[in-house]
Amino acid sequence: MPRAHLLATAVSVLALSSQSLADWSNLGGNPRRNGLSSAIGPQTPVLRWSGAPESLISWTPLVEGNRVFNIRQSSAQNPVVGPGDSVLYALDLDTGAELWNYDFPWEPGDWTTVLYGVKNGRVFLGRADDGTVFTSAIHCLDAATGKLLWVSACDTCAPGLYDGSVFAPDGDIIVAAGQWVRRLDAETGQLLWSTPRLCSVTNSCGPTLAGNAIYIDEAFSGAQRLTRIDATTGARLYSSQTVPGFLTQTKPFAGSTDIVFYPVFPGGGPTVDRLYAFRDTGSAFQLLWSRPSTVFQGEHAVTNDGGVILMNPQGRLEIRDQVTAALRFISTDVVAAAPITLTTPHVVVDAQGKIFYGNGGFPGKIFSFNPNLTLRWSIDVPNLNQGGPVLAGNGTLLVAGVGTDFRAYYDPPCVQADLNCDGAVNAQDLAALLGAWGGSGAGDLNGDGSVGAQDLAILLSAWS
Repeated sequence: MPRAHLLATAVSVLALSSQSLADWSNLGGNPRRNGLSSAIGPQTPVLRWSGAPESLISWTPLVEGNRVFNIRQSSAQNPVVGPGDSVLYALDLDTGAELWNYDFPWEPGDWTTVLYGVKNGRVFLGRADDGTVFTSAIHCLDAATGKLLWVSACDTCAPGLYDGSVFAPDGDIIVAAGQWVRRLDAETGQLLWSTPRLCSVTNSCGPTLAGNAIYIDEAFSGAQRLTRIDATTGARLYSSQTVPGFLTQTKPFAGSTDIVFYPVFPGGGPTVDRLYAFRDTGSAFQLLWSRPSTVFQGEHAVTNDGGVILMNPQGRLEIRDQVTAALRFISTDVVAAAPITLTTPHVVVDAQGKIFYGNGGFPGKIFSFNPNLTLRWSIDVPNLNQGGPVLAGNGTLLVAGVGTDFRAYYDPPCVQADLNCDGAVNAQDLAALLGAWGGSGAGDLNGDGSVGAQDLAILLSAWS
């Protein structure tokens, strides 16, 4: 492709680049729920702003464009005590200023408000605890104004506290709870299909989406298995072999190709508390490997060069090869919250491979690691729980704590195409981009999920 044509393409791509960078739209950050972002996180923990309405519980913030969305819960009781107890707030990403808030309608016996996701200018939330007995309809709001757009006709469609959601390419929301998986039309709230399933612990049963494949975990014959569902029709396609363990509160997540990871943690020790790697062949699951892993709940991550991050029984992070399980790196730092069996991580891997790990502890800690798991920095959070971190498309790292503790860290990132952050866009960056061609993560400069010609055009337009 001639350089002149590449530069012309770059001009049109750059005009959209700020919109194309990855938003953190759901638990796990993307449909694969694997923590990968095409944004560049802070080099150092520079506090840009802090503060938010009071909350007794830390809930995960989500981001789209210049807006941050977060539930602030004024009572730790469930059922909650009344209206105004768990309000959704929209905050300005740059300043933390409140833009609007939404108090989800309350009736006696209702549980807390839960934020499920934000996509294409629409925010999805409901009232739920377990997504089965304690649940509600899903409400859809306009992300810019907080105006109610629709309420789902299905009055039990809201999943549980930690299930989360994923979004189809057209913006439809896919939700899963203890006894069902459902897809709702994003524009109308119409229930498109509903498929039965059985999850061992309600409120920890969320879906993962890779292409047209929905992955869920299921309890089966006193054990666990991974199941694939067709995202278009809701048809159950096939399931994996069973693996030991029951009452697990973890969810599958997808690698960068055809690999699906299934963390199982019933608290039975290293023989049953393991991370399983399956290959989805298109007609069956092939078990590749498993390794001891100790994570009670939360979200997991892969790296942008074919690795997967797990926490070993000693509370240290490991990066292993997604296909072979070969150990690449191990942290010298213990990252687990105390007790280790209650660690609930939230993990971000940015476009440069930097890792941001929140251990969900009481007190908690946010760690920033280099791609080889050497420590860059860490910060304490009095009560982290489910509060992140998450990464906005402009590189702001967000952490939601309790009380008025809500933090936005922003250290202006390197030039977008400076992949190794050495201050120049040159042959080393070109080599890194070409080495990631056709993949995702580092080199995906326009955030479309794949490294290709448009990313090359962006890099060439920024050539030093």
